[in-house]
Amino acid sequence: MAVVRLQRAAPAPTERDAPALPLSISRPELLVGGSDREFRRLIHRMLIGWARLDAIREAIAARIGVSGTQYTMLMSVLHLQGDDGVSIGALADYLEVTGPHVTGVMGKLVTLGLVRKTVNPKDRRGVLVRLTPLGRRRLVKSFDFICNVNDRLFAGVSRDVYKAVAGFHG
Repeated sequence: MAVVRLQRAAPAPTERDAPALPLSISRPELLVGGSDREFRRLIHRMLIGWARLDAIREAIAARIGVSGTQYTMLMSVLHLQGDDGVSIGALADYLEVTGPHVTGVMGKLVTLGLVRKTVNPKDRRGVLVRLTPLGRRRLVKSFDFICNVNDRLFAGVSRDVYKAVAGFHG
C-alpha cells in the first residue's frame, strides 16, 4: 500500500502581501503608522463581542420565555417604570429605537401577561407601561443567572477600563 503524503497548504497571505487598499478611516488619531489595521481589528472584535452579547441575551430571554428583543424591553421597563409606569416614547428614546417598534413589542408582552398598559394621566393620548407581577417575578427570578454571566464577562476588568468602555458607548 502506498503512503500518500499530504502537502500542507501554503500559509495564509498577510496584509503585507496584499495590494494597498484605501483607508477605512482617515482620523489620524486612529491610524497607527498611517495604517488602519488596528482600527479594523477593533471593529471586528466589537462585532464579535456584539454577537456574543446577543447570544447571551437570547439565552437569558429563553429562560424567561421571551425573545431577546422582548427581554431587553422588559428589563428597560423594570428599570424605568417607577411608581406610575414608563411611556412608549421614553422607552423608545432610552433604547434608541422607534416608538412604533416599542408599541409592537409591548403589544406582544401584554398578550403574554408580562406587561400592563394604562392611559397616561398626564397626557391622555399616550400610554404608560409597567410590568405585571408575573413579568416582575420572571425577571427577578433570572437575576442570579444574569449576575453570574455578567461577573464572568467582566472578570478582570478594572474600574478604569470599565469607565473607558462605558464612556465610549455612552
